[in-house]
Amino acid sequence: MTTVVSTINFIKSRGLNSRQFKELLSDLESEYGDLVYHCEVRWLSRADMLERFYKLREEVKQFMEIKGKPVVELSDDKWLCDLAFMVDITKHLSELNVKLQGLNQLLSSLLSHVKSFEAKLKLWQSQLEKSCTVHFPTLQEQKPAMTTEYAGECAKLLQAFGERFQDIKSKQNELKIFAVPFNVEPSEVPDNLQHEIIELQSNDELKAKYNNLPLLEFCKLYVRSEDFPILRRHALKLASLFGTTYCCEQFFSKLTLAKTRFRSRLTDSNLENQLRVASSSLPSDIKCLAKEKQFQPSH
Repeated sequence: MTTVVSTINFIKSRGLNSRQFKELLSDLESEYGDLVYHCEVRWLSRADMLERFYKLREEVKQFMEIKGKPVVELSDDKWLCDLAFMVDITKHLSELNVKLQGLNQLLSSLLSHVKSFEAKLKLWQSQLEKSCTVHFPTLQEQKPAMTTEYAGECAKLLQAFGERFQDIKSKQNELKIFAVPFNVEPSEVPDNLQHEIIELQSNDELKAKYNNLPLLEFCKLYVRSEDFPILRRHALKLASLFGTTYCCEQFFSKLTLAKTRFRSRLTDSNLENQLRVASSSLPSDIKCLAKEKQFQPSH
């Protein structure tokens, strides 16, 4: 990773180098017109950066030799295999990252994405131990003699996921009652929920509604406090646990739109009020609020 980043920085950080590299790519009729910068803040850029670097490796090698700064790693078959594996695994991680960042991601859906990826890691580990690279197309191009080392990397990732998400996994049973209430065994849920779960599962009409509605909509409309008071509180508790990445990204986008150079006199207090309205999911009844204001007070 260090070699890749330092090479890209050498090419991209100097205007002359960048222009000459683009000209070289044009002369060679390369598929891509330039490299991609990597930013530590924007983690998702790593997958794109590695993939672009790998596909332009021959052009990069030639350009660095012209500049008198040869990258010896680009002639090392083992290093190229490692790079190819990094391209594939970061692409897989990037796909998971995108799934975890969607709108209205409840903890139950986040956990399902994580468990799915862990199952894939186990599969990849098993396959790489047998030199099977079917799910690593870039690595497959390099035709590595041994892939057990990469199986070990998958095992490390699996361990890291287990440690990072152990807090969420501790709530698996609670999440199952919330997300799939019709599939749990009443005897396996807490005592105070058993009767209400049985009543819910025995109602065929509610089961049909559950199958046809989003989870939150179903809980809001049909898990009423009059019929299922304890189950309702349980649902509200777990619905409050959700992924906030999308909300944060959306908030900063709105902040950028609100505070431009043309609005330099905007106060922090006014900006806070604007962002509160802009980021809220509750619709504002402007007409009703306006009617409550007295625009021409008597003196």
